[in-house]
Amino acid sequence: MIQVIAWFILLFLLNLSQPGFALAAPEVGDTLEALQYRVSLGIWSEVAVVQLRLARLGPNRYRAEFSGAAQGVWRLLRRWLPEGYETEMLLEDGWLKPIIYREEFQSKGHHIHKEYHFDYARKVLEVWRGVDYQPPVKRLQVPMQEPVYDPLSLFYNLRMGTFGVLQSGQNLRVVLIPASESREMVLHFGSETYAGRKVILEVKGRKGEDEGGPYFLFCTPEWAPQEAWIRVPFFGKLTGHLLNPEGIMPGGGLKLPSAPTQKGP
Repeated sequence: MIQVIAWFILLFLLNLSQPGFALAAPEVGDTLEALQYRVSLGIWSEVAVVQLRLARLGPNRYRAEFSGAAQGVWRLLRRWLPEGYETEMLLEDGWLKPIIYREEFQSKGHHIHKEYHFDYARKVLEVWRGVDYQPPVKRLQVPMQEPVYDPLSLFYNLRMGTFGVLQSGQNLRVVLIPASESREMVLHFGSETYAGRKVILEVKGRKGEDEGGPYFLFCTPEWAPQEAWIRVPFFGKLTGHLLNPEGIMPGGGLKLPSAPTQKGP
């Protein structure tokens, strides 16, 4: 098992500031895990704090949320604007199937709301988009290769061991939701280092071109990232540090009903 919280930190945090959009808060007893990371950038030791939370909605239904807030003077920079990410998942056939994935953010002075609808019966993925709080309209429909993941559902499927035992020297390629065409997350599993188990993440386009990364993670023996970083031009390293290792679920893995059955590529 492995966590990919660092990917969210490094991929999404370049545009964060105050807490993201208003995600519906679960009851306290329904929160299964909440991991917090401090983000530093070059010589600045704390530019943001982020959280990834998992909640139980009902029998075999779960919601994951990603949110964050820039700190101090970084709140004043226009590029650090509110963002939020949320996915609802169904535990079925041994894997967490994403049902709907939502993003909310600011772009060129406009509030953008996007939804990805996973229609398994029709084998299509629909992309809905709304601007400045107007109701979203369908902008795109593409054939859906199954299994396919949004970043949050990928994170938790990795947590629960859906892809089996992942060892040093092994590579894993996973299909991600498209913007207009499919993308892949490629994970390279390295050896044990003084900072933890090393993992390198990259995002590839349909033709194999680089779209993101490399992102470097250093994990506990239970694959919980305790540090992750990427180089940012002109600034240096953008780094995430785990603040609450005691918040990791007991055993380091996701303990959900129904054992996983190796659903994946």
